[in-house]
Amino acid sequence: MEFLQANPAWITSAMFLLTFGESIVILGLFIPASLVMPGIGALAAAVGIGPVEIMFYASLGMIIGDTLSYAIGLIIGTRIESWVPIQYQKQLHQAKQFMNKYGILSVALGRFLGPLRCLVPMTAGSLGMRFIIFAPVEILSAPVWTGLYVLSGYFLGEVFIENFLIAWHGMPWHGMTWHSIAPDIIPYQ
Repeated sequence: MEFLQANPAWITSAMFLLTFGESIVILGLFIPASLVMPGIGALAAAVGIGPVEIMFYASLGMIIGDTLSYAIGLIIGTRIESWVPIQYQKQLHQAKQFMNKYGILSVALGRFLGPLRCLVPMTAGSLGMRFIIFAPVEILSAPVWTGLYVLSGYFLGEVFIENFLIAWHGMPWHGMTWHSIAPDIIPYQ
């Protein structure tokens, strides 16, 4: 985050790479995008990047990452079990069950279930879901998921921080404001 504070021109690229990485099969299990996205959203607001622009980059990263994972699933097909590391077989089995139970809705719903988020697109591809069915659901659901995380930080980032400080009333930092703690992040107005 400090790098982005010092280099705000990288905020949109960082958002794209973060959501892209979290959408990639297996790699997404190690990227805590949902924890970082609100912070990047708050930084975007602080430097004047519009909500539509930051949402565009977040959604685009997710759509491209999911599409790549879907394509990997198509390529490996039924060999999916041998491709996924043994320690993630349980999540893969859950993704398959989820896909079988909810069908096309699993593409949209799966993004809201942490460990399944990066496995559902690959599973959809390996189970032979047609791209003409996968793509519209993917394109419509990506902005919903990214919006929850990006826009919460974008519109509420400063409010959350200020309320956090108020909650610590009586502590050594009592009386400090957000602007006195981090004046370079959100310019005083």
